[in-house]
Amino acid sequence: MANHGSTKKLIDPPLRYLTKSLVRTALTCPRKLVYATNPKSYPRNDSIVKDPFVKHLADEGKRFGDYCRRLFPHGVEIGPPARTNADQNSIIASAHAIPDAEELVACTNQIIQQDDNSESQQRVTIFEGAVRSGPFFVRPDILDKIVHPNPASRTGSQTELRVIEVKSKSYDSRPSSKRGQMWNVNKKSVKANFLPYIQDIAFQSFVVLPTLDDTLNAINESTAFLLNVDELVEVALSSKVSFPGSNGETFAETVEQWAEQLSCEDLEASFSEIPIGSQCASCTYRIKSLPDTGQSDANRPRDITAAGFDVCWEKATGLGRDELQQPLVVDLYGYSRETIKKSIEQGKFFLKDLSADDFKSKKESEPNDKISSTRRQWYQVSSLRNESMNSFHEPQYVLKRDSLRQEMDRWQYPWHFVDFETASPVLPYYPGMAPYEIIAFQFSHHIIHEDRTYEVCHASEFLHTETGVCPNEQFLHALYNATRTEGTVFQWSTHENSVLSSLLASNVYTSSLSLHEKETLSALLSDGSRPMVDLCKLAADYYYVDGSGGSSSIKRLLAPTMNVSARLKDIYGHPAYNSNNFVNFQWYQQDDKGLAIDPYKILSGINPVNDGVSDEETSSVTHGGGAATAFHELQCNIDLSEQDRRIREQSLLRYCELDTLSMAMIVQAWQSFLEQ
Repeated sequence: MANHGSTKKLIDPPLRYLTKSLVRTALTCPRKLVYATNPKSYPRNDSIVKDPFVKHLADEGKRFGDYCRRLFPHGVEIGPPARTNADQNSIIASAHAIPDAEELVACTNQIIQQDDNSESQQRVTIFEGAVRSGPFFVRPDILDKIVHPNPASRTGSQTELRVIEVKSKSYDSRPSSKRGQMWNVNKKSVKANFLPYIQDIAFQSFVVLPTLDDTLNAINESTAFLLNVDELVEVALSSKVSFPGSNGETFAETVEQWAEQLSCEDLEASFSEIPIGSQCASCTYRIKSLPDTGQSDANRPRDITAAGFDVCWEKATGLGRDELQQPLVVDLYGYSRETIKKSIEQGKFFLKDLSADDFKSKKESEPNDKISSTRRQWYQVSSLRNESMNSFHEPQYVLKRDSLRQEMDRWQYPWHFVDFETASPVLPYYPGMAPYEIIAFQFSHHIIHEDRTYEVCHASEFLHTETGVCPNEQFLHALYNATRTEGTVFQWSTHENSVLSSLLASNVYTSSLSLHEKETLSALLSDGSRPMVDLCKLAADYYYVDGSGGSSSIKRLLAPTMNVSARLKDIYGHPAYNSNNFVNFQWYQQDDKGLAIDPYKILSGINPVNDGVSDEETSSVTHGGGAATAFHELQCNIDLSEQDRRIREQSLLRYCELDTLSMAMIVQAWQSFLEQ
């Protein structure tokens, strides 16, 4: 539903508009249309909706949208009912209350249908115009009407209407590259990575063109490079789409069906046939605790009682809401659609319901020197089974000792742990850079020395936040100084390798490096003479710990590893950690159940003192997305005071330091496990 007024003013219930955002939501699961059209009844998961990185991406999209509008300086933004300014030949919105959808539609029609023969109307461009056709309602980013002279026409002109969808998606506009980027080999279907964008513009063309003029046929998608996607739109509309509960319908047939279902009085019943399945694993309507209304469940008003996920699963399984708070089969590590479907068909809804037989057939050909994904799944399940049978379950771990020891024997002291923080803005912060080009603005560096294996030292760090100056060149110099000594260098996952490879491939960023600096840094790449060791891969191959959910993400492993490592408890269980960013800090702290509190959660509680600034604005950076967001603020928010800048810089330094400290902690735990 367009966010411009009460739906009661627009239509008589039970009719509801199908919009672009609702179509996008329904393609993940049509059942979500019930919840998305009733947001008060079915709240979304705040941890997803309010995620700082999600907000950052939205802000990036808005920045790019504003940039694209500059390509149309004569454009008009649709808002409240408009009036014509004769002097400027433009439409000026009056500054009164936000209009409803019908007003927006009327305003759009007023502008788009003006006399094409008027010299001032040879081109009309509308931003955020509103178009309604029956149960459909869309707000195209840009509607561009162009009147071309055509003596052969009865009116002496020919009108072209372009529906332009703004997408901040990377695209190579060179003639040699662009033909095959969106098509599959047979040119009968759209590539999966572009399909959601084409479906967006296809739905809008489906609504707009028959409504405004069925003779207008030029459809375009704007990605800064204005790209014509007429053929792709036609294919998308006529192609079959896949979604939970689909039965071979085309995209056009599907949106018509959803619009019809939205008009039903009993909305829940109209979507009742959608099966539960693997799509539920990422459901945004899965909420562990509903918003507190100050009332008991028995007296809680109907419009705030339901978690949409629970409603679906209650109806499909007959389970109660309290039961559904337990780990379900959709929480299985590395799940496949087939595994989830089979388990649900067999009535195995909880992870603890699975048995060794569910994994046996896959184990026969698995190597014993590594932990396969199937074994990792079974470890996750068996841990939950043990926990359900024992009121007190001591967390356990699994380690492929011989394989890990063989890997660690290759390492040379001192051990260097590095972590990079980067940004890839759609609109570059600095002259000469391309969209999405990597900006390496920070790293942290911890060391473990051979004679002090129980200690880690925060050896160095780099943070560059000066506005208007690209940090990449200085980043390379600082990284060389940090890692030029002998010893093995570690990363967690391949991000650091990818970033370093990209920077070293640029003559711009390496022009001031000496030959020795280039060679030293190049040696750290995966094909170099001193390649960085990927600890994430080692964790995936050789290590499992209860409480990690089977994941090898460092943020999922850290607290569970503290629970099973006596050495980490001993080293970090008292206020003795010191660095430039922490003084007498205690990283191992226990909750009321005696389990380790996630150090990243501890970090989030370190709120800088800054009178006059909200807690949300000063909240600590606790993940990579938050780091990119903070860096964006430091580069683009000209209203930040010096104090605000220092707060964000301190938060970045603490977060990045914890990342490399976490890497060192995991390795310290592995050392102690191998000594046992």
